[in-house]
Amino acid sequence: MLFHSITFFYFFTIVYTVSFLLNILARRFKTSFFILRINKIFLLGASYYFYAHWDARFLALIIISTLVDFWAGSRIYQTEDKKIKKTFLILSLVVNLGILGFFKYCNFFIESANLALSNLNFTMAHLNVILPVGISFYTFQSISYSLDIYFKKLKPTRDPIDFAFYVAFFPQLVAGPIVRASHFLPQLLRPTKFSAESFVIGLQIFLYGLFLKVVIADNVATIIDPIFGNPGSYDSLAIWVAIIGYSVQIFCDFCGYSEMAIGTALSLGYVLPVNFRTPYLATDLFDFWRRWHISLTSWLRDYLYIPLGGNRKGLARTCINASMTMLLGGLWHGANWTFVLWGMFHGVGLMINRIMIFFLRGRVAPNVFLTLCKWASTYLFVCFGWVLFRSENLDTAVQIYEKLLRVEPSILNWTFLSLENLFFIPCMIIIHLWFHVTKRDSLTFKPGTFASHLYIALMILLIFIFAPIDHKGFIYFQF
Repeated sequence: MLFHSITFFYFFTIVYTVSFLLNILARRFKTSFFILRINKIFLLGASYYFYAHWDARFLALIIISTLVDFWAGSRIYQTEDKKIKKTFLILSLVVNLGILGFFKYCNFFIESANLALSNLNFTMAHLNVILPVGISFYTFQSISYSLDIYFKKLKPTRDPIDFAFYVAFFPQLVAGPIVRASHFLPQLLRPTKFSAESFVIGLQIFLYGLFLKVVIADNVATIIDPIFGNPGSYDSLAIWVAIIGYSVQIFCDFCGYSEMAIGTALSLGYVLPVNFRTPYLATDLFDFWRRWHISLTSWLRDYLYIPLGGNRKGLARTCINASMTMLLGGLWHGANWTFVLWGMFHGVGLMINRIMIFFLRGRVAPNVFLTLCKWASTYLFVCFGWVLFRSENLDTAVQIYEKLLRVEPSILNWTFLSLENLFFIPCMIIIHLWFHVTKRDSLTFKPGTFASHLYIALMILLIFIFAPIDHKGFIYFQF
């Protein structure tokens, strides 16, 4: 059930209408707590239905993860025995990571083992395993609850409905943002902020995300997919355009989903965290990762990088910690050596970045030219990394890198540089500059104003005019 499908439109219309009526009843009667609890149970059921629409068999995995972490979190908090605390934390980690590892990585490890043992004429058969949609997202979200309780950053909820709702809330269930319990659970303890204003602002945010997805990302995909599918048939100029185009596509696709999730949740009265802040304006890699997929980056920072020592144990250890974090971050994205190398690529980049900061700090005065050079080098580095991220295998990635570094002036296909093919470049520049100048996290206007009405009408018009007929899935659904 994609956010930009007619099925979701019908689904959300029903969910919003029922939730709206329940909130109206809660305001009029003294039994508001009871009615609001019914609303939470209804939204939980709707969230389970939303996920079951993909594949009902995998709904059991979410329920298992929910029950284990609710119980483990309670036991960790109740006992003072450090061994028992650690036992229940390990239980949470083993169950969640075990399920994730089996469904996502078993065939990857089988393939790697077969490759390593190929000289011994020994092969293991592949397992017929389907990757459950969103498993990487809700697994990390559920684990963070147990970890926060273990490290005494959070008190557990006593309400299993609240915790189940936190894990399964449908806007962020299948592709994030990865929400912390400390951010979401307190919202369930107070009356829902259900209002016409929140609905209109949520609609504006949703339409902006939908615009990013169907007007920019999906149209860019029609241009660059043939190039990535057969890079040998295109010259270096087309390959460069494809790489830049993919940097735009993946941003608009994933940021678009995040904005739609945030807007949908806000329409129902719940606030989700911002997941992107103009990442392509970053002037170094650390800055990029503070702006890109913020919910995952902060998760890796808090539960992996800092426990490893962070930047508190000297330059060498800081570089190693950053590299390890990015390596596992790459593996989180997918069971393929291209993702592992993509993580290593960024890990090495962060090491170089940290070393340069260490030796150049205070020796080079900031200036406009230096800032532009830092921005350009960061963006190009990220684009080079996207080659690994986008390629289906290492052979394709190598072929694309060879094309990128080859100069072919005699066969440059200048007709490829048409306005139709390069429309995404000014779109991306305008979007980033708008948020940079306004210092805002969302493209919204005050409800009821002329600007708000014009914005909503314009977005709907652009979406109807430029959206491709065929709906494309979200890139991050595969993770």
